[in-house]
Amino acid sequence: MSNDPRLGKKAVIKSKSSRVNKAPVVTTLEMAFDLFYSAKRSEGLRERTLADYRSYWRYFNEWLAKCGHEITDVKQINAELLREYLGYMTHDHTRYEDVEDRQKDGKPLSIATVTSRLRALQTMCKFWAEEDIVNENPASRVKAPRHDTEDKTVFTDEQLDALLAAPDTGSYVGMRDRTAMLTLADTGLRVNELLALETPYIDFSARCIRLPAALNKNRKPRIIPLSPAVLRDLLRLIQETSAHFDTTFIFVSNYGERLKADHFRKQLRKYAVQAGIDTKETRVSPHRFRDYFCTNYLVNGGDLFTLQRIVAHADVKTTQGYVRPNEGVIRDNHAQYSPVSRLGKKRK
Repeated sequence: MSNDPRLGKKAVIKSKSSRVNKAPVVTTLEMAFDLFYSAKRSEGLRERTLADYRSYWRYFNEWLAKCGHEITDVKQINAELLREYLGYMTHDHTRYEDVEDRQKDGKPLSIATVTSRLRALQTMCKFWAEEDIVNENPASRVKAPRHDTEDKTVFTDEQLDALLAAPDTGSYVGMRDRTAMLTLADTGLRVNELLALETPYIDFSARCIRLPAALNKNRKPRIIPLSPAVLRDLLRLIQETSAHFDTTFIFVSNYGERLKADHFRKQLRKYAVQAGIDTKETRVSPHRFRDYFCTNYLVNGGDLFTLQRIVAHADVKTTQGYVRPNEGVIRDNHAQYSPVSRLGKKRK
């Protein structure tokens, strides 16, 4: 009996031993980073965060080339390699070492910088593991270096008065800078939030700043109260700015452009010298005004959770870091409750 042509040809099933093993897929470092970057961009991360990822990845690749590590596949990144890079950043690399036109001071990278660069790599490795690009997360066992926590030096009221008195308020720049410092000390704003302020964000009737979600780190709108004196100075600056420049930004340069953070930092360093502040002991920067606001808000009786909402800390533990009891109160309490002091009172 002939075979029915409608049944087709018989399938030839090869044994396992006769199958050809496929070559493992190679994912280059460039391909792996592009996959990670595209995913994070699609998630809507802020441009500054994406820029940090690009920078930290470039630093890592420069180190690989410098040390002669030939990595052709992202799977070659392991815990030992990451720990070697961590040791290099912590002990061997110095600030601005590879940056042109920057004065080299020979100082090591700060622990915060090392931790940020490591955290970025940990995020990448976790992504590659979750996407099955690598077999396991090589950074899961790598820990950031430990460091001693030191008290931040906070402006005294006298130092803040000296800083506010340093600018020449007869000039536009002096009036602008004094208003900026006063606003920072009154609100605890981050420098990028301050310099992004526009006139519509100031609610004069409610005496507050209504910061839109796009400018907030947590992507939520935020209300920041203002003192009457600061509100008056902001109004004067807005009137002066609008009289000379066609812009809604409040803090602008002499050319009407939005003021840059680096330029404002340089201005603060100049005023610190004029105010006679030893910047080696007390650093003068925009963030120090935020420290001043948070510390004094709590010292003067403000509650922790309200402060957290004003300055938009994601975790209340960050806000708790500003709880610093007055030294005089500590001494008085010690004298009252120390067991040795109480023994002395009993003897008397």
